[in-house]
Amino acid sequence: MSFSFPQFRKNTTGTNYYQITSFEHVAEWQQLGSKWLRHEVHAKILPERLLIQDLLECSNGHYDTITEQEFQEAVEG
Repeated sequence: MSFSFPQFRKNTTGTNYYQITSFEHVAEWQQLGSKWLRHEVHAKILPERLLIQDLLECSNGHYDTITEQEFQEAVEG
């Protein structure tokens, strides 16, 4: 499967949003109450690469594909 980057995803509960910029990098925004925490993952080991692959493929119904606009509206308020 071919992807152009960036790609945007959210988990099905809507508390985590992801901006995938390559097969080796993802930024995750996690909502905690009214605040957002940002985590950067630079995939150097297999579990991190598998996470990015799962995000891209929306594996097991845990993630939804969203638009950049939906992503921006969620994380910027």
